[in-house]
Amino acid sequence: MLESQFENIRPFFDNEAAEAATSLAKVIDCAGLLAPLVGKENAADLAKNMLQVDSISDFQDDLTYPFLEALIESTTDGVTLGYSSGAFEKDLESPTLHLTNHRDIVLDPSLVNVARMGSGFPSTEIGIGDNLLSHKWLEDLVRLNRCFIVRRGGGPRERWESSLLVATYIRHVVKNGSSVWLAQKEGRAKDGRDSTSPALIRMLISEGGKEAWEKLNVKPVSISYEWDPCDYMKVRELLIKENEGEYLKEPGEDEMSMASGMTGWKGRIHLEFCKTIPWKEVEGKRTERAIAELVDRAIYTGYKIFPNQVIAADRLGLEELVGCASEIKVTDEDRTLFSNRIDKVVEEVGTNIASKEKIQKTFCEIMVQPLLAKYKVSLETKSF
Repeated sequence: MLESQFENIRPFFDNEAAEAATSLAKVIDCAGLLAPLVGKENAADLAKNMLQVDSISDFQDDLTYPFLEALIESTTDGVTLGYSSGAFEKDLESPTLHLTNHRDIVLDPSLVNVARMGSGFPSTEIGIGDNLLSHKWLEDLVRLNRCFIVRRGGGPRERWESSLLVATYIRHVVKNGSSVWLAQKEGRAKDGRDSTSPALIRMLISEGGKEAWEKLNVKPVSISYEWDPCDYMKVRELLIKENEGEYLKEPGEDEMSMASGMTGWKGRIHLEFCKTIPWKEVEGKRTERAIAELVDRAIYTGYKIFPNQVIAADRLGLEELVGCASEIKVTDEDRTLFSNRIDKVVEEVGTNIASKEKIQKTFCEIMVQPLLAKYKVSLETKSF
């Protein structure tokens, strides 16, 4: 039976949901864990609902969706949705593979699913690396949320075999009428540069080539955050890597990033749903690279540019970028918010890691990347 090969990576089935949710509720203090995120009253309701779960839909409708709505309400200035030229909301009725840029471990797929569920469409299954699942209860939690596990241990051969299994699983899910979320590459974009991994595309087309790609119905989603709660962590990591040649994560660092990403202030968020990416062959270029570039172009075009990115470009002396974003109104309040934020980043990173000027420059270089990428595409399309 085909499904048996996925036993080690698949989400929970409906008939496993009640036992998994009850076990999860016993292992963790649900109300205590959730209260700092959504408030005591909401946390108590969610903890109570966990004991009444009978299916995956119950878990997502009664716990996940209300939790995410409360989180969005308390940590953002709102989420807007858009559809690129040639893309329409009704397109989400068809099974699809959503590839997105990857800035936040938890929120990237969660926001896509809140948008889908809020528009009346089913949530996607979500690919998540096992490196983020340091506790059994975390694995149970994500499997209740329709996550499948990407096993990343072992040597090159084991990792490639694992990736082939994931590709087979994704094709199986889409063929059977469900959608999937996957990051455009392994790991978050710490330096602000979003780029699709050709190796990921190669994995997806490893069996079936053009036919396999077209059946996946790949629709990127471009995610734009005004502010990144983990910005100081990313600046610190980049500077240490620059100084020492490598960066070694401390125990619990991924969990801290997940918590900070959820609870920290994100300002405005925009999701741009893009049209289906076609198969593309280019003479002299590997197919997976040509397709990866198409995904990148869709994501860059879909970026929403915020005033803080224009301010970062101005601080870096990138006059051409500032000029192309002249329609973005930058107020004195925006400049004050930017100054306060960059001062906080300097404080959090510490001048023992790098000079104040170096920290500020690195912060601005990360901040400006979406504007820079969108500008480069606009030079070809003649439209910003």
